[in-house]
Amino acid sequence: MPVVVYFFLSYFIGCIMFGYIIGRLFGSIDIRKEGSGNVGARNIGRSLNKSAFVATFIGDASKGAAVILLGRMLGFTEEIQLVGFLFVLIGHIWPITLSFKGGKGISSFIGGIIAFEPTVTIVILVSFAITYPLFRSFTLSGLLSLCILPLYLLIETYTYTSVGIITLTIVTILFAHRTNIKERV
Repeated sequence: MPVVVYFFLSYFIGCIMFGYIIGRLFGSIDIRKEGSGNVGARNIGRSLNKSAFVATFIGDASKGAAVILLGRMLGFTEEIQLVGFLFVLIGHIWPITLSFKGGKGISSFIGGIIAFEPTVTIVILVSFAITYPLFRSFTLSGLLSLCILPLYLLIETYTYTSVGIITLTIVTILFAHRTNIKERV
């Protein structure tokens, strides 16, 4: 598979909006018209129930993981896999399927980054455990936990290019959360 096809496929995988699908199938709702209007796991959980949250989280996380694993299976370099991963998040945040209004990318990011480097799970959890008591905000603590990852990946001797792509991916998520960040800060 040519790299360009992998990138397009990654974007379109990102455009599969599990929150929207689960809202329609299990709640007969358009999640874009409920709660925050976001199609992500958090809003679907608030609007429907915990099971809908879990199903949406797993679906969205599987998108990030699938692209990383597909890239690995096709023998692409880490850098190419990470660009595919960035395209999944772009597809999730700005899906052509929902007029470019999607989720915030956290679930897809978690699935993809854990597939890429499973040890980041510990870093994210420890960072969250440290920051949550300080900020008492799930959103801020979660986003700060992601911001630690480039440093961790440098320590783990990933290339500067890989770390740069991960940093760009995190900046994309921070941009998607800009309104939430302004409200909390």
